[in-house]
Amino acid sequence: MSSGQAVGGDFDARTRGIMPSEHVQHVHLLRHGEVEHFSERPVRGHLDVPLSDMGRRQHARLVNWCVAQLPRPERLLCSDLSRCAELGLQLSAAWNVPLERSAELREQHMGSWEGRTWAQITAEDPAGVTAYWDDYLHAQPPEGESLAQAAERLRRYWVREVTQSSAGRVVAVTHIGVIRVLLGTALGLPLDECLRFAPPAASHTELLLAEAGAVLNALGERPWALAAEGAAPRLPSTPRVALSGSAGTGKTTLGRALAKQLGVPFLEEGMRTRLERGLNLHTLDLDALRDLLLELDEEQCDAEAAATDGFVSDRSAADFAAFWIHYGFHHDTDRTARFLPRVLERQRSYDRVIVLPWGVLPLVDDGVRSTQPWLQYLFQSLVEKLAREHGKPGQLLELPALTTLEERMGWLGERLVRDGCEGP
Repeated sequence: MSSGQAVGGDFDARTRGIMPSEHVQHVHLLRHGEVEHFSERPVRGHLDVPLSDMGRRQHARLVNWCVAQLPRPERLLCSDLSRCAELGLQLSAAWNVPLERSAELREQHMGSWEGRTWAQITAEDPAGVTAYWDDYLHAQPPEGESLAQAAERLRRYWVREVTQSSAGRVVAVTHIGVIRVLLGTALGLPLDECLRFAPPAASHTELLLAEAGAVLNALGERPWALAAEGAAPRLPSTPRVALSGSAGTGKTTLGRALAKQLGVPFLEEGMRTRLERGLNLHTLDLDALRDLLLELDEEQCDAEAAATDGFVSDRSAADFAAFWIHYGFHHDTDRTARFLPRVLERQRSYDRVIVLPWGVLPLVDDGVRSTQPWLQYLFQSLVEKLAREHGKPGQLLELPALTTLEERMGWLGERLVRDGCEGP
């Protein structure tokens, strides 16, 4: 029999030896925020310069975005210079991942040019600057290192700490020159082409690494800046805000505080009210439970319509769709065809939908909600998918793994900006 796939479906040893691995490593490269005198284009290199006020604000927003959007990494690497370490320490605290600082992740050493602007250096040494840019790969600034020397340092670090690491997800906080070299190394590009990469300050770049090669998944993106600069619409003066998530995620506590802050009514969850009044769901058959869900949805519609000055609701329409599927009512195809499209269309009527995270707060046995965590996880998975797929642009806010009400309100305060106001 020739080498290749055997009759039973397995591959022989020779074929397996040349097949690419299924293991994919996610590497996130974060460039630090703006430093003082950023617009003057100073040569920084190994110089330990402080962040500007803008850079600190950029870091705060980048941390919020990373915690909300990126899975927790196995390793968190960082240049030891303070402009990177400040961001690394915030991420380390948020993710509860040790920060691994290294001088090997520093920028190219620019020697005696460091601390001066390119305009000053060019005026003082025009021939030296011309020679440098004519062969920036091999030319060394006075008392510094060439890009080729810096690249060799970074390649050794890259192989040892990243490609030979078993970590499936790695985050590295570093500098623009480092990111350029690492991208060129991973993608197999000549180093003298690296300057074509220009990730901006406080940006996110992602590489997917596998045995078969590398994929550049994102280059220099700043989604936190889009949110801050108004890609998501400002809240109207009569905000319609709905909370989503499984039981025990803290919707009611957060919703009441948020409604008070926004100065609008809080719409209590109808099911919770009934349970607190003594309703025993175990006494209901499926038909009665389905009729109760339809009744609750109708109450929700009426309450939202009546709140003409805006509201914060303990549930969104996506929650009712998730309940319908969760309890198996989707098997009734006729009723489902009437119910789900109407409910999911209503999901687009909210100005914001806030999805709270599962598994962050302990489930308290209060005699009302189930304390079976995986039952709640199943519902959470449904509601998250429905909220993501059936909303409108700029509507969805996915709360990161914050535990205290103060932290949660602070995170929302940067994102729920009303017309004529700086925050909720």
